[in-house]
Amino acid sequence: MKIIRMVGLSSFTVLVSSLMIWYFVNDINIVEIGLGGITTIATVVLAMTIYQLDITLKQLRFDSLNHIYSLLHKDVKKDLEDITKWAEKRKPADKVMKNPKNWDKVRFVSIAFNRIGYYVYRNFIEEDFIQEEFGGLVILSFIAIRPYLQYMRESSEPRDKPWLMRRFYLLIVIVCEKYLKEKIGYYEYVADMVKKYGDESTINDFEKGSLVPRSWLADDVKKWLTRKDYL
Repeated sequence: MKIIRMVGLSSFTVLVSSLMIWYFVNDINIVEIGLGGITTIATVVLAMTIYQLDITLKQLRFDSLNHIYSLLHKDVKKDLEDITKWAEKRKPADKVMKNPKNWDKVRFVSIAFNRIGYYVYRNFIEEDFIQEEFGGLVILSFIAIRPYLQYMRESSEPRDKPWLMRRFYLLIVIVCEKYLKEKIGYYEYVADMVKKYGDESTINDFEKGSLVPRSWLADDVKKWLTRKDYL
């Protein structure tokens, strides 16, 4: 939008300046010379503006990357290690989640990944970066956390409605799952994680085609995924 406004402003400036030159000198040759000079200046100004916007955008993305790395710091990884141990031992969600500390771990980890999903949804960061840098971690986290996160979610949200509070987590799971399974051919890699850490429900959904049932997806997430060819 800023670039469009700059283009419009430059065009308007050239038009007004040309009319003023014509009005005062009434000479088409001088108007052409003046118009050429003004156009050159406007082009330079526009190029400098676009360059500055590009630098600003890159800085914003760099800041977003740093924030993502900070989100996945050692505390998140430690909690995720605990969650994967529960999952590997097939500990039931109703028993695990009775412990307030375990509840906090599931909440803490899922919030971190959901925030990253929100950055992708808002185009603060490109999804290919998440796929390439954290694809395996995103998938592992969701396979392990799914029964516990579902238990927590169903304690506060209607079971027959799409997910709300962690809907952007689901978004990046689908993005990373498709990348691993289809783009780089790591289907067996994902299947092995599902076999090792997934509960029966997760295994069934994976065999049907996706770790995330379509009914769990909110409308805004569906639209984004459809537009990006992930659904």
